[in-house]
This record gives sequence, C-alpha cells and structure tokens, in this order.
Amino acid sequence: MRNYFDKNLIQQVFNSNEFKGWLLSRRWFGDKSSLSNLAFRVTISYFKIVSERIFLTIIVITTQEYTKSYFLPMISYGKIQEILEPREKTSGNIVQLTENTYSKMVALNVYDKQKEKIISLNLVEAEYCVFFWKKMLFDKKITEAFPALSMELTLYSEQFEDEINMTKVRNLIEASLYPERYEYGLEQLGGGNTTNLLFLLKIYKKSTNKEPISYILKSYKDYSGSLEPRTLFVLVKNNFPNAPKIYGTIKLQGKETIGILEDVSNIGNLGDIYWNEVNKMIYDVFKRVNDDYSYLNNKENMSNMIKKHCVESLKVSEKIGFQIKKLHNALILKDDPLYSKEMVDSKDYLKNYTDNLNSMVSKILNYTSKKSEGAFYNSPKITSIFLDIKDIIEKFRSEFDIQQITIQPVHQDLHFQQILYNKNNGDYVFYFIDFEGDPQLSQEERKERFPIEKDLASFLRSLSYIKFNTLINFIEKNIVDKNKFEVPAEFLFSLYFRKSSKISKKHKTLEIALNLLNLWENKLMGKIFDKSLKLHFTLINYFTIERTLHELNYELLFRPNNIIIPILGLKEIIDKN
Repeated sequence: MRNYFDKNLIQQVFNSNEFKGWLLSRRWFGDKSSLSNLAFRVTISYFKIVSERIFLTIIVITTQEYTKSYFLPMISYGKIQEILEPREKTSGNIVQLTENTYSKMVALNVYDKQKEKIISLNLVEAEYCVFFWKKMLFDKKITEAFPALSMELTLYSEQFEDEINMTKVRNLIEASLYPERYEYGLEQLGGGNTTNLLFLLKIYKKSTNKEPISYILKSYKDYSGSLEPRTLFVLVKNNFPNAPKIYGTIKLQGKETIGILEDVSNIGNLGDIYWNEVNKMIYDVFKRVNDDYSYLNNKENMSNMIKKHCVESLKVSEKIGFQIKKLHNALILKDDPLYSKEMVDSKDYLKNYTDNLNSMVSKILNYTSKKSEGAFYNSPKITSIFLDIKDIIEKFRSEFDIQQITIQPVHQDLHFQQILYNKNNGDYVFYFIDFEGDPQLSQEERKERFPIEKDLASFLRSLSYIKFNTLINFIEKNIVDKNKFEVPAEFLFSLYFRKSSKISKKHKTLEIALNLLNLWENKLMGKIFDKSLKLHFTLINYFTIERTLHELNYELLFRPNNIIIPILGLKEIIDKN
C-alpha cells in the first residue's frame, strides 16, 4: 500500500473545522462548552507512522487562555474490512467503527505522475481495532523499534508472587514471541461514556480449547501522565487484593499512554444493587398514585418497608465502609512522599478550600447569568441557593475547631460505578477501579493528597443521585399527564420550591415517596459510616459541596436536563445546616 500521508497533510486535516467538530463529539474531549465555537487551534506535537496505516499522534489544543494535549492514535483505511480480524467482522462492530470514523476527500499532488490525485482519507480511533493492539503489544519488530519512537513497553512480572498473575504476564510475553499461535477478541467497555478509552482484550490460543485469558486495555487520552499505573503498583506492593493488578504500560515520551490491567471477575457495580432494590421498592409500594399512603407517614412503617425491600443494599452498606478504610490504608507507601500521610494546619487548608469553593460558585453564577433569562436555574430561588451555599461554606470554616487535618493519597472519584462486586460463597467481594483521580482536577492537582473525607463525600453523593433519578423516573412513568407536555424535573422543582395549600393525591403520593427515599438514604448512610473511621463531618460537608458543584458544572455543560439533581443536593445541605 502506498502511503500518501505525512505530518503536514494530517496537520492540515486535524486543524480543519470538520475535524474539530469530530473532536467535540468525542466523550474524552473535555471543555466542550468553551471550545464549541471551534475557535481553537489543533497542532501535532508528535507524529509517527507505524505499520503503514497507524498514525501515532499527540495533538495540542490551544486558545489564548487554554492549552491541553491528547494522545490520539488513528488508523487509516480504504475499506473497513482491511483492518479487521475475523472475530471483528460482525455487522454491529462494523457499524460502530464506521460511526467513529472521520472521513474527508483530500486532493494530493502526485509529483511522479505530474497530476492531482483525489484520495478518500478515512481515520478511525486506533484503540477500537485489534490491529492496533496486535501491533503495539505483540509485533516484535515494532516493539523493538519503540526506543526510536520515544516509546517504552514495560511488562511487570517480578512484582507478583502468585502463579495466576505471573501466568497472565507470561502469556503477554509469549504472545509477542509467537503471535501466530494466538487470536484476539476486543470489546469496548463503559459504553463509550468514559473519559478514557477502555477495552476488554481476549487472547485465544489456537491449539487449545481453553477459555481465553482476558485483560483490560486502557488508553489514557489526556496526555499529561496518568497517576493510575503508579497507584495500582503501590496497591500491589501493599498486597491489597481488592483492586485490579497492573500488568504493563506503554509510555510515549516518558508519559503513560496505555495501561494493561487485570480483568477483574465481577457481577456488576455497587450502584446496580442500590438502584435495583430501591426502584423495586418504589414501584411495589406506590402501585396506584391516587391511593392513600398516609400509613407511610409513620417512620416505623417506612423503616420496615426499607428492611423488606433493600436487604442486599443494607448488607453491602455495612461492609463497604470498612473496605474503604482498608483501601486508604493500602494507599500509604513508606518512603514515597506521593503516597504518605501528613498533618497540615486546618486554618490554612480550609481557607484555601473555601476560596476555591467560592470561586466555583462565582463561575457557575457567571455562566448561568449569560444564558436565557427564562432558564429555570436563573430564577431567584435558585440564585438564592448559590448565595446561601457561600454562607454555609463560611460557617463550616469558622466553626471548625480541630487544629490539624490529616491528608493522604485517596481515590478522589469514589462513586458507586468505581466499585465492582462479586460473590464468594455468598459473601460480597469488592474491587475498587479507576485510580485516575478527580476528573475535575488537573494532572498536577491529582498528585495532591486529601483528607479521607473526600472519598466518603463522593461516595455518598452517589446515593443522592440514585434517590433523585429514581424519583424522576417515577414521576415520568406515574405522575406526569401523558396528554400534556410536562417535564418530570419541573414536578421535582415544585416539590421543593412551590408549596401549595391545595395538594392533589398525586402530589401527596410524591411527597410520601420522597420521604421514604430520604429515610432510605439516611439509613444507608448510617450503615456506611464504619464506627472505626475517625471522620470529621464538617470536612465531609465541605467535600460534598465541592462534589455537588462539580456535578452541577458537568450537568450544565453536558446534561442540562439533569441539573435539578445537584441543585437539590445543594438545597439539602443548606436545609440541614
């Protein structure tokens, strides 16, 4: 195949408005709101062509006030079948790859023929194809050339003492030595709704009928050096069994761009348990919205209802607090400053955090004020929440009377989907995943240490999201009038902000459902707080506000229909304090 493409041509393509629009459609491409006018420049800081059709690139996005780099490997193809393995040639996979392809007709001057040639340039993100992973991991000619490409492939085996994990690393090494003995299957994970690209790679040995060995492949799109491989290495050194093992990495110019992780056997994530049980409870209890449910105003009746319907939720809540404590202990590594504990002055720490939170509130107010005056988040009641939350933040700061705060490495983004679970002889086994840090922080900020309360706050916010999403779904199915254009979020807004002297049976049912969900949330929170955890609830409130503001900012940018959830989260903090 003759390759007509070089860095200059790809640079022109990448800086076109069409390609910028394609970039904005990528889930991993951040800051969509500020860049949506396409007034940014795309430059290529690294470019290499591997195996004729793989373009390894690092792109830099710049405006006058902004710069960010991304790892962006692409595969060029004429016909999609050219780059597919036999196991990939399914209609569903071909449709997915086609949908993720950027196509453009380009005119080239072919000097040896003294004429212009029109070529169709089809580019797909390389990580979606087995072809890319075979070349990067198992093609010996390419991996041996990595030093010349400023790349480094590292496979870990010496860190493991057990036969299972040592075998998995050896299997990777053998596949690179004898690639003809193996076949490969690839499956995207996370439904594409992740800030990095995540895939399940299955390696089949042709000569046997054994089950394939599976690995998680993670492409770190933000080219600033992910902290996750180092954190997973720390957990392995501390013999922490409840996180994926790290088997290898690929670095590009000294920064981690690809991680090879253990495929942890699991039934689902922790949120599945809570979500399924609480939704079943709500729909079983409130079968007819016009019935009389006043008997549930009795707290004991509500408690019995929760005990009856949420058996597994209560069970895992009793266990997970202790597991989080074990995780925090395992993140401490002696003689490594990045993974150590430290006592800091509380006044200075909270003063800085208060300033950061107030700045976040001001930025959100500034953003919303520029939107339509008719938007409901510009109503005086919503604006007053932001003003009140500033007062609450100052109240927390001024009343905190502990002289020193302990900071240490923490997960930073510990919500329910970051905890997988399995069962072993009827007992729950938990696995913590995605140690990339808080996605709202810069890579340097993620290297900072925090109070453990930061993880507890993000974890508890997951309960709030489940509570309100359950209520919104219930409203949509059972409360709104199907013959009218009614929005579920509007009903929820009215429930909190527009108290009426005349209440319909539907609204009364909705109020009781909310009371039941509030008690459900409080009961689970009580179970989650392990008594051996020495927690400062003021700090939990601090980090809950931070988390909720980050959620609000995210919903404003990507899911405006959901902004009612973080707004009500802030209102609940105000009402409780």
